[in-house]
Amino acid sequence: MSGKRYYGYQGYSGHRRSSEPTDGLFGWTIFIFILIGFVFLCWMGSYYIFAHPEKATNYRLLMRMHKIEPPTRFEVTAAPRGEFLKPGQLLERFGSMTSSEIRRNNENLLRNFVRNFHQNRDLVPYAVGTYRVIGTAPLSEKTFCPSGITALLQAVEQPEVLLEQLFTADEKNIPSLQRALVAGQEIKLEKPLDLSAVVHIERLPDNRILLTTMPLLYGSYGAGKGGQPSFSLEPPAELNLDAPPSVLSASRIEEISGGKVAKPKDLNSLRLRRITEEMPPQETPVARALPVTPSGTGAGKPPTPINEPTVARAIPVNAPAVMAAIPVGTPVAAEIPRAIPVGAAPPTTSLPIAVPASTPLATPQTLSTSTPSQAVMPAPATFATPPPVTNQVAAPSEVWPVYTAGQMPRGRLVESTDSQELAARGVGGERNYLKGRFSVTASGNGRAVLRPQGAIAGVPMGASGKVRVIVEFPVGAVPPSEGNIISRDNLRPFQITSVKRGDDGQINIYAREITRGQ
Repeated sequence: MSGKRYYGYQGYSGHRRSSEPTDGLFGWTIFIFILIGFVFLCWMGSYYIFAHPEKATNYRLLMRMHKIEPPTRFEVTAAPRGEFLKPGQLLERFGSMTSSEIRRNNENLLRNFVRNFHQNRDLVPYAVGTYRVIGTAPLSEKTFCPSGITALLQAVEQPEVLLEQLFTADEKNIPSLQRALVAGQEIKLEKPLDLSAVVHIERLPDNRILLTTMPLLYGSYGAGKGGQPSFSLEPPAELNLDAPPSVLSASRIEEISGGKVAKPKDLNSLRLRRITEEMPPQETPVARALPVTPSGTGAGKPPTPINEPTVARAIPVNAPAVMAAIPVGTPVAAEIPRAIPVGAAPPTTSLPIAVPASTPLATPQTLSTSTPSQAVMPAPATFATPPPVTNQVAAPSEVWPVYTAGQMPRGRLVESTDSQELAARGVGGERNYLKGRFSVTASGNGRAVLRPQGAIAGVPMGASGKVRVIVEFPVGAVPPSEGNIISRDNLRPFQITSVKRGDDGQINIYAREITRGQ
């Protein structure tokens, strides 16, 4: 048995084949699966971070990576679409919500505010109405906004509705805020000058509704009608999402109010209103009127003022005078039309008067800068009156021409669905007209903001969902009021002046009204 030999799989071997180390294929497979799982977790994690910036950790990471902007100041014409709710409508909308519905709505409202309402498909709720200040509390670094004052407001028409308006401002403006926001002060939130967006909902133990609002315009406020600015607001540089947007707790509200609200004697003197910064109207240049001195000097006529200059009557330049017919054979070289003073009656004879050949001739091209009594001009000539222009209205020509329906210059007719192409190639060097059905979302200062509508009225459809049309109307024209639906066809389109695409994909079409209203 000792000389017994063994044969392996690969041939003859003098001894039994021992176990050899494996090549590690199983280990590499496990490692690759771990890498795949890690990549999947990273992808899901990044999606969660960008999809939920309202979380404190995600917000700080996005701010550090410069992937999100701090709250910005909006303009009236570029504000997010929304609906203006009075105190009764606010109570009806949010008062019947359950706890889970309030929690989901708070997440959506805060997410939209942190994103500056980019990628927002819902209408932003804006609070309007008259509210009375119950009390104030300062903001600090531990609150939702680091600097400013929060004011507890109670609706005058619906006392069950409380607003917690966050007035964010620089530290130098805080004393002005404290002096202006006193107990009993009334604040008028008007449409569309005040855009107080609801960012948080809370139900108090006594079943009252507390809504936290942020003024998206961050404007200036003054007391009374046309009063001086009392304070100005500034958007916060950064938010503290570790704290909830609601600064005042139920106990703090009870402590501030104390169950009593002071009523001022004169509400008009203590009513705050937002001061609008309107653009100065365009002034049409008007030539200065100069007095013309009469030709005759009678006993009962007043003399010409010394300080006021006299202007001679305008005469045509390079226009030959029309002479009367003369008999054949009459020498023409020594005959010219008789020069008449300015203001005198034209000659009654139809024949020219012969004068010596040495007399200097008066030509129409010679303009006199002396007094009207020394100015001369040829006999009046009859000119054809030019026909009136029928395709323009009396609007100032230095703005843009306005035409009758269907009489505008030839151009390309597009719709809001072509906005992607217009934003890509531009409109320079080509005349483009816009037609379609639009709803008015804002109006004022000679402009209106329109949203394209689809087959269903009031609902943006397809590629027109992120298109906004900003139309400028001629001086003297009244823009359509907010909420109206207007339609424009090939006879009365808007003329497109430019198309711009925002960072969030929003396409702004700037246009003009170029046709008369019918």
